[in-house]
Amino acid sequence: PPTYSLMLSQYEGVATQTVRLADIIVGFIDPNAPDEIAAPVNPKLAEAAAEIENEAEEEAEEGEGASEEEETLETGPDPEEAARRFDSLSKTFVQVQKGMAEKGADDPKVMKLRKKLADEFMELKLSPKMFDMLITQIRRSLTDIRNVEKQVMLLCVRDSGMPRKDFISTFPSNETNLSWLDKHIRAKRKHSAHLAKLRE
Repeated sequence: PPTYSLMLSQYEGVATQTVRLADIIVGFIDPNAPDEIAAPVNPKLAEAAAEIENEAEEEAEEGEGASEEEETLETGPDPEEAARRFDSLSKTFVQVQKGMAEKGADDPKVMKLRKKLADEFMELKLSPKMFDMLITQIRRSLTDIRNVEKQVMLLCVRDSGMPRKDFISTFPSNETNLSWLDKHIRAKRKHSAHLAKLRE
């Protein structure tokens, strides 16, 4: 969800002209487009293509003095198409959040919506700037998660007396399992009573 929130919040800046659309996406990806497979290179054709490219470069150098009106400017992705796609992404994102809050992330309908959201996101060709922002956010999120996990370990091992090896062998993959703590409390070991107090 943070990834989608960041993308949508950045796109809001396009409407207020505080963010350029090209700083968010540089185009769109057609999921139905066939994969391009490079054809075998014919040496003679490659040589001819190189000659044509050299001629084109020479012509470009000769035309450097052309007026600005004759220059071709990059317009970036189609604003109307971008608006349509981001509107759909926003609506699907709201549906996913609502579904997760009411039914949980593993509900079949919610999982279907999550897939739709991911598919819509994957059809956007991110700009390098947007990609860097998302990577930075993911790294921060991972750091926050590690800090929380460290705090949980300190509470269980240092403060409650749970053997460190027990924590390391059982906590991974149970980070979001609310019954993990109950299981250790029901174990009736020395540290179980201390864990029960932490839960309270």
